[in-house]
Amino acid sequence: MEKIIESLKQIEAKYKIEILYACETGSRAWGFPSPDSDYDIRFLYRHEKDWYLSLFERKDTVEVMTKDDFDITGWDIRKSLLLLKKSNNPLIERFQSPIEYYSKPGFKKDFQYLIEQYYSPTAVYYHHYSIAKKYWEDILDQQEFRLKNFFYLVRSLLSCNWILNDKSVLPMHLEGLLKYADQLIADELRQLVKLKATVGEKYLHQKNDLLDKWIRNLFLTLEASGEHHGVNNSDIYLLDEFFLKVLYGEANDRKG
Repeated sequence: MEKIIESLKQIEAKYKIEILYACETGSRAWGFPSPDSDYDIRFLYRHEKDWYLSLFERKDTVEVMTKDDFDITGWDIRKSLLLLKKSNNPLIERFQSPIEYYSKPGFKKDFQYLIEQYYSPTAVYYHHYSIAKKYWEDILDQQEFRLKNFFYLVRSLLSCNWILNDKSVLPMHLEGLLKYADQLIADELRQLVKLKATVGEKYLHQKNDLLDKWIRNLFLTLEASGEHHGVNNSDIYLLDEFFLKVLYGEANDRKG
């Protein structure tokens, strides 16, 4: 944790930015890490006000790979708010992360309110459905496969299933997504999570007939569910208001 915080402070100084929120994503935050899983650190940041007063488009991301194998990526606040307008899932789920490295006082709460206003179950559903289809096609006819790929498939399937049952913002962590899964399936997946915590990323796992049947049946359920699962707010007023607040609001002291 201390090394991650130090890396974030170095990025702030190097790029002359202020980090507003930072968290872990990837398998560590999703609830199924392997011993050799890397760290996927994501953050939102802002520049000084004058940086935004330009006719020219400027780079609105920061990407750093440290010697400690920290994969760190940051998105500018304006970019982030425009992505939220589209109910961008990777952005939304960052604010559901169980591993938070830093949050400027009040920022996370305010951003979560915006997420609730602009959350589109339909957009998030199809984000996850496309991921599930991709990984299912990769392992469909295989008798053994990487557990990492299998959990990518399962997490996205469970996310789609959540939206069929619940229009609220879905959890990031796998355990939360098991709320609407059959108990037998949930217990089987929990056992695989325990196994994955003991094996490397390249470990190959034998196909499980029970889970294979469950996946096939869930795809049939999803395909029969129709195309419309709820849309988001199309008014940009709240995003504009928040953007100006971030740039011109009173500065808050950094937490210790």
